[in-house]
Amino acid sequence: MTEPAKKTINQIVRKIEEIPTLPVISKRIMELLHDEDVPTSKICKLIEQDLSITTRILKIANSPFYRTLNTITSINHALTFLGLTEVKGILAGISIHNFFPPGTKASRFNREKFWAHSVVCSQIAKLLAQYFSVEDDGSLFLSGLIHDMGKVVFDVYFNEEFCRIVDYVASEKVTFSQAEKHIVGVTHYQIAATLLQQWHIPKKIIYQVFYHHAPWQDKTHPSGSCLIYLANIFAKLAGFPASVVEQQLEPATAIDQATLDYLAKSGFELDTRTIDNLLVQIHQLVIEDSHNILSFFEQN
Repeated sequence: MTEPAKKTINQIVRKIEEIPTLPVISKRIMELLHDEDVPTSKICKLIEQDLSITTRILKIANSPFYRTLNTITSINHALTFLGLTEVKGILAGISIHNFFPPGTKASRFNREKFWAHSVVCSQIAKLLAQYFSVEDDGSLFLSGLIHDMGKVVFDVYFNEEFCRIVDYVASEKVTFSQAEKHIVGVTHYQIAATLLQQWHIPKKIIYQVFYHHAPWQDKTHPSGSCLIYLANIFAKLAGFPASVVEQQLEPATAIDQATLDYLAKSGFELDTRTIDNLLVQIHQLVIEDSHNILSFFEQN
């Protein structure tokens, strides 16, 4: 590695250490969510005091990806249906989104498309967990939502380097990870994992974010990392890339054979027909759900 690259890595590490602690949306709400004995009614009352949070929780609860039979109209019902862990993930996701300033219209990194990719990925991860009969402990929503968070950190705190990365992805037709390694020697998933660790996000979510491009390297929570890996790919195949400069994926070649073999051994067997069928389901659910998940981060 060149000396300039080493210098950049050191600068990035120092800058990440200076990033403030993640602000909690509502300190009182999070304190209650950590209290196992607190009545659900008390949590509901506090959440309902914030219309924006209430609306977003109900949007997720009513997502067709969750396959609910009836419309969920109350926070009490949403808490029962989603569970406290999932609700905490939604609150953390909103807080992380709000932490970063919005991108400028002139930016080559469209933040709206980025968050659309992220929230679609979070829903696909849950769909795939159902499809492959993997128990969701509530971590998939947040992991899917923030798996690419390192790209926003790059954009906000290292904009000059990130512009070079975006240009390199576009001109050389490579992945963001490849461009990041070439330009600065650090990837978005390394940056995200470092910052999430600093913010004391649960370790399982950090692992799933860190290994979302290489789940075979995750020896601790491989199933979750496989689901986020697949959700990221399916989101792109469904027309929701994190950036417009990324190469369009094709179902037949999106996953190489060695990875398909690993996934099959891990309980995630996929063939062309299965991928096509899942894509049909995802497209239909996104169409049905556009007013929920695709407007999740809109101001209310």
